[in-house]
Amino acid sequence: MSLPGVGPKTVACVLAFSFGRAALPVDTHVFRVARRLGFFNDRTNVVAAHRVMEELVPARLRIRMHVGLIRLGREICRAGRPLCSVCPLFDLCPSGPSFLAAP
Repeated sequence: MSLPGVGPKTVACVLAFSFGRAALPVDTHVFRVARRLGFFNDRTNVVAAHRVMEELVPARLRIRMHVGLIRLGREICRAGRPLCSVCPLFDLCPSGPSFLAAP
């Protein structure tokens, strides 16, 4: 991370996808979905989110979790209007009911 423009996401991507290491890159989709699922709160920044996710997600699941959260964030748990009514994680999501209740 000492190189210009290289932050925790880039480091985690290189570790996970180039070296096969148990890293969990936190991009915008992973950050949004993990926050909505209650992994961390609205005051958590992206750097802290990387630490939280690495602490909470077992090493053997990190890359699969990253890919799954990206897919969920792109297709269902979208930024503007999430499709909570079809979300497979709705029963586990503390944010889902508030999105469904919104007009």
